[in-house]
Amino acid sequence: MLKIGDFSKLAHVSIKTLHHYDELGLLKPVHIDRFSGYRYYGLEQLATLNRILALKDLGLTLEQVAQLLHDDISPAEMRGMLRLKRMELATRVDEEQARLARVESRLRQLEREGQAAHADVALKQVPAQTILTAQIVAANEEMLQPARQTLAALLQNHIEQAHLKPVTPWFALLGELPYAETDLELTLGVGVNLRSGQRAGDWAGTPVSLRELAPVPSMASLIHSGESLTLPQAYASLYAWTQSNGYQVAGQFRELYLPQNGVESPPASQLDASLVEVQCPVERARIPLSIMSQKDKTMEPKIVTKPAFKAVGMSYIGKNQNGEIPQMWSRFVPRINEPRRIHHAVSYGLCITDIQNAKEGEFEYVAAVEVADNQGIPAGMVYREVPEHKYAVFTHHGSLETLGETYHYIYNTWLPQSGMKVHPSKFDMEVYTAEFIPGSDDSKLYIYVAML
Repeated sequence: MLKIGDFSKLAHVSIKTLHHYDELGLLKPVHIDRFSGYRYYGLEQLATLNRILALKDLGLTLEQVAQLLHDDISPAEMRGMLRLKRMELATRVDEEQARLARVESRLRQLEREGQAAHADVALKQVPAQTILTAQIVAANEEMLQPARQTLAALLQNHIEQAHLKPVTPWFALLGELPYAETDLELTLGVGVNLRSGQRAGDWAGTPVSLRELAPVPSMASLIHSGESLTLPQAYASLYAWTQSNGYQVAGQFRELYLPQNGVESPPASQLDASLVEVQCPVERARIPLSIMSQKDKTMEPKIVTKPAFKAVGMSYIGKNQNGEIPQMWSRFVPRINEPRRIHHAVSYGLCITDIQNAKEGEFEYVAAVEVADNQGIPAGMVYREVPEHKYAVFTHHGSLETLGETYHYIYNTWLPQSGMKVHPSKFDMEVYTAEFIPGSDDSKLYIYVAML
């Protein structure tokens, strides 16, 4: 799964847009972290998002898009709609020509539906590079290409003035900030070999900077060919490969524009290259100590089925932004024996995301004990019924301060590699037994994640 910022980068939409689509019910996150409020999306949701964006780009309202998604129209019906739209656009003035081209591209994508896509990811070492770079801010996405050409001309001018020659393809560096709809920051660069006596200070006071890119021992790379419209799919494939092969992103993404006529060819021709190499520094995903068995230094959950049970306890609804959950436990523990509990050595932290009238990012957390029925509920407490589920059960070791690390590993590393799917309810719970010893490094608690 991806954080909302990473998902927005891969999909080239803003976080604000994803929030709006969530509010309209078009595209909801698959998980919301109860500790940080971070929203997570699945790679499989990129297909749905691409369809939303494509339909919206054709001039359809979001209400119309919602209707089409819910009606689940066939590819044949979609082709018919797009051909009608193509005829309509063809009659419009020149300013609509760009939209017509995007419709044509979408038609070609639909005609290729059902064909297997092959994305071969290579892992390689990339040496240190001396590069000249320049940055610019484009007002919107339509201005990205002119902005890129402006940067290329600026860099080329400084290269010629310094009597240098490019030694790498031109490339873009993509930072960790989420994609925005306006004020888009673009960084363009090219590798150079300095002549004797040249130093970084030679470019002081200019819009160009000389810098050293550190070597990358493990760079995941794939080659994208075709239209730039499908470039987000290459990023999705690369990110999916890192997660499924036990890696995590360890630096900035790079787009290398591969020239047909060599790296010394004019930059304008290189930036229009039909081949783009998408690169991403990676490192082995680390198992946090909070989830690692101290005996064999491994982490493997147990898969169990737990029958339905009833629970009574104190409820909190919110985002846990100010540590409200620990505060609630401090109020509940002195009253923990007030409910008619049936297992005196076990208590639960139930995390329920499917709640009515919840605000964005909110969930319900219930500090509870198991009961036989809903009779005699103490004042200030609630009754909840938990259905039978199949669970992946993880052991958290040590302090509660690292509990967030355990959840992050479960949802962002283990789940993508396991191939398993979380239950649609997105329910999980903490189970506290006699092994839970507050403040002790030997403490254990168990995290149950409901699975399909």
